[in-house]
Order: sequence, then C-alpha cells, then structure tokens
Amino acid sequence: MNLYTLKGIPFLLKYADIIQLPSPKPELIGLSLDIGLELKTKVFHQGSDAPVIYVQHGMSAWGIEDLRILALCKHLYNSGFTVYLPELPEVKALTITYDTILRIRSAFKSICKIEESSISYFSASFSAGMGMVALSQPEEQNWLNATFLVGTYSDFGKTLPFVIENFERDEYAVSVLLFNYIQTIIPSTHRLREYFFETALDDGLRRTEDEKKGSKIYSDLESKEREFIEKIRSDSNYRVEIAQKIISSLPEGFIFRSSPANFLQNWRTPIAFLHGSDDSVISPKESESLYFALNTEKFSVRSMYLPSKLITHGDHLPYYTQLPEVLPLARIWGFFLKKANRRKSLC
Repeated sequence: MNLYTLKGIPFLLKYADIIQLPSPKPELIGLSLDIGLELKTKVFHQGSDAPVIYVQHGMSAWGIEDLRILALCKHLYNSGFTVYLPELPEVKALTITYDTILRIRSAFKSICKIEESSISYFSASFSAGMGMVALSQPEEQNWLNATFLVGTYSDFGKTLPFVIENFERDEYAVSVLLFNYIQTIIPSTHRLREYFFETALDDGLRRTEDEKKGSKIYSDLESKEREFIEKIRSDSNYRVEIAQKIISSLPEGFIFRSSPANFLQNWRTPIAFLHGSDDSVISPKESESLYFALNTEKFSVRSMYLPSKLITHGDHLPYYTQLPEVLPLARIWGFFLKKANRRKSLC
C-alpha cells in the first residue's frame, strides 16, 4: 500500500468518527495584518514545535463558526498540527472581491511571522482559487510547505458561466453570483440584489420555511424583476446570455488577476487538488487543468489530483456510500499531511 495512503487512513478514520478524539478549545485572537486590518481568528494550539496549517473558510455566512470547517480544524489538530482559522468579513458576507486575495496573502505572512516558520494552506472553492493566486509569488512560496485545494477554480472567466448555467443543480451558488453581479447588467436593482442575497442565506443558513426571507422579498418585487428571476430559473439559454453579459461588465483585469491559471510561473511547492467528480458549482476540469499545467516539464511541481465521488461542493458523503473511493482519498490526504508536516525557521 502506498505510504501516503497509510498516512491518510488514520486521518479519514478520525473524520468518520471511527477514531474519536476530544474537541480542542481554540483561542480567539485578533490577527493583525500588514494592510491595516485585524481578522477575528481561531487558533488551535499544539506545542511550539508543531507544524502549522492556515485554514481559510469558504463563502459561507457562518464564517469561522461553520461546523464543517471546525470539524476539519479539529481533525488537523488531532493529527498534530497547530491550526489558524481567520475570518474574512467579505467572504462571510458572500462578496467576491480582489481584496480577498490581498487579505489571504497578508494573513499568511502574519501567521508565518507569529510562528517564525513556514506553514501550509488549506481552502475550498473560491477561497481556494484566490488563495492560490495570493500565495503564488516567490516570497510566499519560500514560506509555504504545502497546499490543499478542494473544488478550486482555475479560470474565473470559465467558472462564472459554469455556475450560472447549472442553476437547476445548485441554486445557492447562482444566488451568490447574481447578488455580486446583478447590478453590473441591470442598474438600480437594489431589491433584486437583496432577493438573491437573502435567497443565498436561506440556503446557507438552513433557515426554516417560516424564517426564509427570499420568498417574502419575491412577492414584493416588481413584475419585471419577477420575470427576470423566472427566466433565470427556466431558460438555460437566457442564463448563458446573462453569464456573458456579466463577464463583459467586470472591471478590466479582474478575471486575469483573480485566475490561478495566470500565476503558475513561480509555483514550486507541493500542492494537492481534490474535486467532486460531479461538482455542479465549479467543474473538476478546473482543478485538473491546474494539476496538468504544474506537471509539465516547464514546472514539474510535486502535486496530486483526485476527482472523487465522495466529495460534493462544500461537503462530503459518508464513506460507506463509495467504498472504492476511500483509499484514493486517503492517499491525497496523506500526501498533503506528509508535505505539511515540517517547520522551516524563517529566522
């Protein structure tokens, strides 16, 4: 059996609660950034010699209180790592902005300076792709041990249309994107933008029927606004048209500056790409393209890619539902844990 697989199996057993360990109590700190911000951050402390992982939460209104990300931090901690979990306010607010890249880079540097050592990075979805851009420069590569990205994107210009075109399969992701970009194609749409925001929160916060706000806002919208929503829901060709309009309206350079595919030239540290094989939000081809690009003779980066039926966008299925997928999943986790298990002094 592969050595990475052997290292990853205990981690998966913890994740499945077959090996049950106590939940650590994180310390809540203010992480000061060199760009003048302070981020609320949970720190799961091990000893002073423990390797460190920076975990960045995804686009969820729960932020660092998301039970899925806290479970991950618990299992990383119980695998011997000190874990930092900063909260990015704009990501918690479901806002897509280039500022996130700058803040991830700054948070990464701050954690390195606190620990006086190199660290590793884990994230998912849009925070994964933005994190890869943030850590792609030579200085960050010098301080980076390893990276694990789940469901990342490669080219923002391809991802946005893919999300919107898959409305029937993931309404939450489409609501988030339209909340961010509806005003770029339909001016003066405050109520429509509010509708998409609250609809995303209805799903993301798992509001009950009585608590849901999206349907209440919908009933108060003007007829032309309701018609727009119904066309988005029912007409796939219209969704393609809307996606292209949004792409055309984005600020000049945003797609290029936010796409990991454009920042591979300096990447040299180990990286793992895990992607749901049936991901309806970001195509697994996005992770695959990054993996193959980094494995060309030009880069030759130590990396691993796994499309998995055990992974959905933002969650995972019980292991017993896809038993043949378990060992490959253990292998990619073992790869990351092995590469992340080091401290290189920055002094």
